[in-house]
Amino acid sequence: MHGPQEARSSSRHISTLQLVAYVLPGLPLAALGLPIVVHLPQFYASREIGLSLAVTGAVFSILRLLDVFIDPLMGYWSDRLRTRWGRRRPFVLAGTPILILGIWMVFVPGGHVSVTYLSFWLFLMYLGWSMTTIPHMSWGAELSGDYHERSRIYGWAQAATIAGMVGVLVVPAIMEYAGTYSLAVQILAMAIFAIILLIPSVVLCVGVLPEPEVKLKTHAPLLPTLKFLFKDGALRRVIAIDLIASTSGGSVGAMFFFFARYALDLPQWAGTLLLIYFVSGCVFIPFWIWLSRRVGKHRAMKASFVYTIVTMPLFFLIPNGSFGAAAIVFALTGMNYGAPSFLLRSMMADIADADAAANNAERAGLMYSFLALTNKFGLGWSVGIAFTLLAWIGFDPKTTNTHEAVMGLEYVFISLPIVLSFMNFVIISGYPLDEKRQQSFRDEIERRRAAQADGTADATSPVEKKGTGASVPSRGVPPFSAKENPT
Repeated sequence: MHGPQEARSSSRHISTLQLVAYVLPGLPLAALGLPIVVHLPQFYASREIGLSLAVTGAVFSILRLLDVFIDPLMGYWSDRLRTRWGRRRPFVLAGTPILILGIWMVFVPGGHVSVTYLSFWLFLMYLGWSMTTIPHMSWGAELSGDYHERSRIYGWAQAATIAGMVGVLVVPAIMEYAGTYSLAVQILAMAIFAIILLIPSVVLCVGVLPEPEVKLKTHAPLLPTLKFLFKDGALRRVIAIDLIASTSGGSVGAMFFFFARYALDLPQWAGTLLLIYFVSGCVFIPFWIWLSRRVGKHRAMKASFVYTIVTMPLFFLIPNGSFGAAAIVFALTGMNYGAPSFLLRSMMADIADADAAANNAERAGLMYSFLALTNKFGLGWSVGIAFTLLAWIGFDPKTTNTHEAVMGLEYVFISLPIVLSFMNFVIISGYPLDEKRQQSFRDEIERRRAAQADGTADATSPVEKKGTGASVPSRGVPPFSAKENPT
């Protein structure tokens, strides 16, 4: 029987092929995200489809809200599933055709459609999305138990995500350069782009990636489990940071084209500047992986927030109408674009270890559904926050704005990410889970798995025993307190 140290060593690194197989689905999934937020609402509210602006907005908002309830169920069910092919693989395989069908029906409606049509197919697309993305994110946590290898896995996955966003922005840009194409044709091209990438990437993913054998419990009463988890200091910090970071990113995105047009006087270069920002974020992912290996994930996260606080004021220095200066500043500020997202996912994998060590349960799917929730909430209300602030300072894109209103836009665009990054810096400063503690959790998990295989382990988790949210520390695992700060 292998000891904990041997088990941890054997699962330390994954091969390059396995890494590529894991990260590739992020390309088409990210390529869908931007059109759903930016292009589809205005498409369905256009004359070509015929729905009113209010109805379109209501359908997209309500369906997104329903999607929020789907995510935890997908995580919970994918944790509990036991098959000879694993528990994540069947969900990804089942969700992909549903997602593809939903993409085609939503992106290519073929003319005027009803509210019922949009509601049904949008729901189906979101269902397929959740069935694919939640198990896929959880799968990444289970590919390696090593603290730093997880940063490598999720770091390159984030690079693929940004590359997908860049790719889907390039598609309409190329079409515009080649000739005049309607919005419907551009959206059709985006759908084809995503589907063509999705099919082979999922086939490679499910064909190449291993799924570790599940030896511990995967289920517990849902409500007591949730109560238990939300008493965990590290989990509370991670989901709070993700919510705030998503709000920051969504707010900047909502104001971006206003800022480029009115504050920088560069409306014709807005798409190019956005591409520069994303490409910079993708290129510098390896740096943030390296930094997290050198100083730890939570310290690298702190550095990314400090970087935002320091670099955002550079926007004040851009001369009006200067594309060169704007390109430099967008490249500089975009350098840490992907860092918080992949570090949070890597940290959530460590939190799943803490849960497994304390509760004898392997349920990373439920953990990652929380990140999906906070991300969607943050992006969902960020537009409202940004536009409310712009209205409050007197900015209105439908009228001629005063110099003071444009300056107000500039201050909101620059200061809001600074304030939110400072909030996240304060929150991450109390993060209690470092590499040493995570390794102790992995040792305990491997000991329990070995004991379970020998039939000597108590298969009942503390949550199941007590039916409450109280934590019972495992043997050999130090109590996990939110008050501890390893910095």
